[in-house]
Amino acid sequence: MKAWLENLLNTERAERRIAWLESLLKPDTPERAERRTVDQFVAYRWSGNDLRQETVKNISQTGVYVLTEERLPLGTLLFLTMQKEGQLEMAPERRIEVRARVVRHGEDGAGLAFVWDDDPESSQWESLRKSLIEQLQPNDMLGLVRMAEAITFLSRICPGNAETVGQLVRGRLSNHKLANVVTIALRAENLLGPVKGKLRADPNLVIRILEDGSGTDEEWLRHFWAGLLATACAADRNDQLSPALVQLFAQLTTFPVRILTVVCTRATKVLSESGSITARPFAYKIEELVQTTGSRGVQTERDVERLSELGLIEKGSSNSPTLLSSDEVCITPTSLALELFARCNGHRGSLRNFYAVEAQMSRVN
Repeated sequence: MKAWLENLLNTERAERRIAWLESLLKPDTPERAERRTVDQFVAYRWSGNDLRQETVKNISQTGVYVLTEERLPLGTLLFLTMQKEGQLEMAPERRIEVRARVVRHGEDGAGLAFVWDDDPESSQWESLRKSLIEQLQPNDMLGLVRMAEAITFLSRICPGNAETVGQLVRGRLSNHKLANVVTIALRAENLLGPVKGKLRADPNLVIRILEDGSGTDEEWLRHFWAGLLATACAADRNDQLSPALVQLFAQLTTFPVRILTVVCTRATKVLSESGSITARPFAYKIEELVQTTGSRGVQTERDVERLSELGLIEKGSSNSPTLLSSDEVCITPTSLALELFARCNGHRGSLRNFYAVEAQMSRVN
């Protein structure tokens, strides 16, 4: 049995897993087999929206077969946490965390091949994952799997930077902020979809997004930070998110972002002669803006002024020298604001597609 398991794992980490797996599998006979059926053994994974628990039908030298109704695309890379069915095994030696790739489909599930990385970088990320789990001490499988998947995602987009990311999440963030980091990372991964494995991000920009975003407890704001993290990832460095946009968003507090959301959503967008996306002049009643954003009149005026100072909204026309009038405010979003809002929503392509602007019908004369 031990020889079979060593052949299965074939990494330096095998010694730590062998005794645990031996105690779980408990074969009736000592003979080696290509596949071994296991009882009450499950694999947990984060699907992008929720925690999935799937029964392990059998395990072999190279992978595992799980029972699932989901038709996972071939080649999909999954991060699995496997253990005996039941509550979270608090002792790490009583569970196993492993990456696996979908290699075949069956009538009742999918065959997954283990993916082992035996290199210093992989070991650093595994060490970071374990230390964070110890620090946060998740008391349920959901918390454990989310944490593990978040670190795995960061390892994919920032290869070679385990130490840099570790300095942030282990040294500068409280447990509460770490939980926010996990949420932001997982949401960004979900926004990227299946292309995430091909994308890379500037680790310094990732650190800035996670550190600034970790301070917010508002769900919708965490979504915007996740959008920025998703758009920071690109196959080509030239296509990555501009650090200036991250710095700009970091200067905005809750109510200015609410105003920005209103104007970018409701203003009419058009395609200029230069090919950029712009907005038609947009005025909004102050009273309605206050009610929509939940702000107060005086504070709303200050927030509008701040957005103008940052170049995110255009000031009034020449025949309206003041930004604010008695009952309306001119809050036309600039092209910069429209780009920022799209990136905050995780859009990585053309702004024309995000705002559904038709070129032949919307050109500005």
